[in-house]
Amino acid sequence: MNIEWIALALYCVWLVSELVVLRPARDRSGSNVDRRSMLLLASSNMLAPALSIACYFFGIAGAGLPPPVQFIGVSLMIVGFSMRWSGMWTLRKFFSANVAVQKDQRLVIRGPYRLVRHPGYFGGWLGFTGLGLALNNWIAVALLGVLTVPAFLYRISVEEQVLRAAFSNDYIDYSARVKKFIPLVW
Repeated sequence: MNIEWIALALYCVWLVSELVVLRPARDRSGSNVDRRSMLLLASSNMLAPALSIACYFFGIAGAGLPPPVQFIGVSLMIVGFSMRWSGMWTLRKFFSANVAVQKDQRLVIRGPYRLVRHPGYFGGWLGFTGLGLALNNWIAVALLGVLTVPAFLYRISVEEQVLRAAFSNDYIDYSARVKKFIPLVW
């Protein structure tokens, strides 16, 4: 079995897990605060991998990366998707597919939230970047590692507004201590 097939199998596991785990929740304000961020994020997170995988299968833009770099890509996928799943698990009943703060929700700052404010988005991006490297394809690296970033950042900005409104000074203090997208960096 080659490295690319391992990466594709990991991607399929991630995709199935997303379809099983994602669920909507009601915002405690009763309003729709999503601002179409889920549509943008879901479109980006489905289209970029699909195009990347198509490039791999059609042999378009092969990068000629050595196997160790591809193994690093698979490792990034494992770490990234684990970070995403860890964030979901840490939130437990407060996790939802849409932007929502539930009635009994509290600010969660433990687990992966000690390292980064949005571990799910960081983990997804890291996993996607790893997929691009593992597929040994420059277009895949660009699509997954670069072109998905605006969708992640838009979604983060929508969530940040809602979290600041719901948790006010507690969230502002947390934001001052913990980076939003890449641990210790940004």
